[in-house]
Amino acid sequence: MKKIMMLSAAILALQALPAFAEGGKDGHRGGKFFEKQDTDKDGAVSEAEFVASAKEKFVKMDSDKDGKITKAELETHHAAMKKKWEERKAAKGTDAPAEEPKPE
Repeated sequence: MKKIMMLSAAILALQALPAFAEGGKDGHRGGKFFEKQDTDKDGAVSEAEFVASAKEKFVKMDSDKDGKITKAELETHHAAMKKKWEERKAAKGTDAPAEEPKPE
């Protein structure tokens, strides 16, 4: 059980990186990440919410559904996530709003 918890924590930490990088809706990094984790919207992420999120991510990464994540599965998942991040970054670059004029 301890190994599962540690693996879950590591997976969740890896999954959180892009969320922290893109920032939350209020301009603070990690906003979207926190909102997703806080499923009961009580303003805090409980251990149960944290573990449930990690388990959900584990299931997504375990592509052959054998209850284990191999290095190949991890690398495949990471490559897919990287592609998504790059697509979002490119979309933000082309769809960026024009700067507002500076007050004189």
